[in-house]
Amino acid sequence: MADVKQIAEQLKKLTGLRGPVPVELRDRVAAQNKAQRAVLDALKAGPKTVPELAAAAGLPQDQALWYVAALRKYGKIADVPGKGDYPKYELKGGEAK
Repeated sequence: MADVKQIAEQLKKLTGLRGPVPVELRDRVAAQNKAQRAVLDALKAGPKTVPELAAAAGLPQDQALWYVAALRKYGKIADVPGKGDYPKYELKGGEAK
């Protein structure tokens, strides 16, 4: 527990030196988290292609592809084996974290 208090104190000092996080940055991160969650939620219904994910999440296809690439990189989703015009993706382990 001592480490937690020490880290909290260091973060407080750093915030004092640098100032608070800009509102624009907090809003952008919140929007990204919301979009990522929408992609993961869309995959709960089963495997989908990027265009299907984009439609289900209410995102442009290029943004949906960006989130799919990031989620694949960090092991949250995986490719579904098979053939077709578009690859399909599914939640890794069957459940979003």
